[in-house]
Amino acid sequence: MSDKRPLPTERNTRSTERRIRKAVRELGYRGELVYEHGHWWLTLPDGSIFDVVDASGENSVDGFALERVS
Repeated sequence: MSDKRPLPTERNTRSTERRIRKAVRELGYRGELVYEHGHWWLTLPDGSIFDVVDASGENSVDGFALERVS
């Protein structure tokens, strides 16, 4: 049995949502953020969809980055 803790993007909590919303704004995006299928997604007004991923380094903010899926 594993006692592995979920990654931040796998947590559906208000504090995680606030952190992700802040990171999304700092990355220069605006859209609808939802938690679905075990992690967070961002949909932009133009229909683009991004997976919110755990990341570090360039193009990430506070441990989060966006990966375009459509």
